[in-house]
Amino acid sequence: MALNMENYLVITAVGTDRPGITDEITHLVAHSGCNIIDSRIALFGSEFTLIMLLSGNSNAISRIESTLPLKGQEHDLITVMKRTNKHIARFFPYTADFHIEAKDSPGLIKHFTHFMASRKIDISTLSANTIESGHANIDNQLVLQISTNLPEDCNLVSLQEEYEALCKQLNANGTVNFIGHH
Repeated sequence: MALNMENYLVITAVGTDRPGITDEITHLVAHSGCNIIDSRIALFGSEFTLIMLLSGNSNAISRIESTLPLKGQEHDLITVMKRTNKHIARFFPYTADFHIEAKDSPGLIKHFTHFMASRKIDISTLSANTIESGHANIDNQLVLQISTNLPEDCNLVSLQEEYEALCKQLNANGTVNFIGHH
């Protein structure tokens, strides 16, 4: 009976980008009897990166755990896996999307993640991209997008004022969009 219970596994793979890597991994997942619940693929430099949440019975998850490292070696990929549980959605009365544009500098993102953490704000997604100017005398620009879940007792007016003050202090252009979920 326990073999039919859904199990969950997060897998990651990183390696030099080339055509067909995604197909190899998705083929392995399907052949193992797992289902892809969620996935992201991105290129960082010349590296292909993939993260997937898989579900399957105990045998299917075990097959992936034993075959993915071999597939990784075959294709010069670094792979990491971790068993997990099904995500349990929580209700948040408000979510917020923060958008930041600023001159790129080391540690800039840390200011915004610390701002969120110190207010018990849950970051659900964070996307950062440096846009290179291509000119020696023009600074590179950071574009940062952070989607968050706000705690129930969050004062939206105070949060917006504090966020605007942080942006001003860091010489960043920032906007926040609050979304209510009633």
